[in-house]
Amino acid sequence: MKISCVCPTHGRAHVIGEAVESFRRQTYKGDMEMLILNDCPEQPLSCDAPGVRIINLPEPIPDASMKFNRAVEEADGDLIAWWEDDDISLPRRLEYSERLWKTGLRDELQYVKVKKAFLWKDQRIDSHAANLFFGASLFSREYYLSVGGAVAGDWPDMSAHNAMAGGCCEFDVIPELTWFIYRWGGPVHHDSGAGIQDGATRFRQFRERTLSHPRFRPGPQHIIPAWRRDYVAEVRKWIDANAPDQR
Repeated sequence: MKISCVCPTHGRAHVIGEAVESFRRQTYKGDMEMLILNDCPEQPLSCDAPGVRIINLPEPIPDASMKFNRAVEEADGDLIAWWEDDDISLPRRLEYSERLWKTGLRDELQYVKVKKAFLWKDQRIDSHAANLFFGASLFSREYYLSVGGAVAGDWPDMSAHNAMAGGCCEFDVIPELTWFIYRWGGPVHHDSGAGIQDGATRFRQFRERTLSHPRFRPGPQHIIPAWRRDYVAEVRKWIDANAPDQR
């Protein structure tokens, strides 16, 4: 089955190269693409990495949930891997999550997520923690669209999860099999830390922060895939120090 790694972005050319590199390193042997939906007209993107497709929109989509839904609609894959522009997916992600999706399919479940991921904080892996981690999910494109996807004005990850909850197969994974590193802080800002419930207000303030960020560069930007750190080695180091019995 073809997997589309769907990556909405806005003004984050300074971090998205790591997300593209995460895609390039995947061990999944099936057909896959990375779809980057960019709605920052001040910063059009390009990339020549194989399998990467970029859609530069002429104007912003003023609702994060609607942007999520537009990205899924544009995808070619049977399955959607939600691909955050500022987080790290380890090479095993698509291979392992596709296997788990097939396991859930036997029970007519169409949406796979994990309970835990690594938390990256202060330039290191801080913990192996539980949270929603929708950015580590895999689901059927057809199922997502059939339940309506994310809800306009609401938090896109939470509302999409709630919409698909009836078909969710959730797994608890040991550190050795964990495939996602969630980054908090650092070179980006997070709407989830703002405490603002109104979607229009969140969007307006997000754009203001994005365009005034010291690392924002206006004009065309070419994405060069690269990891700034060896995240596989970082995971290994954390496991050796904190969970040697959970290899």
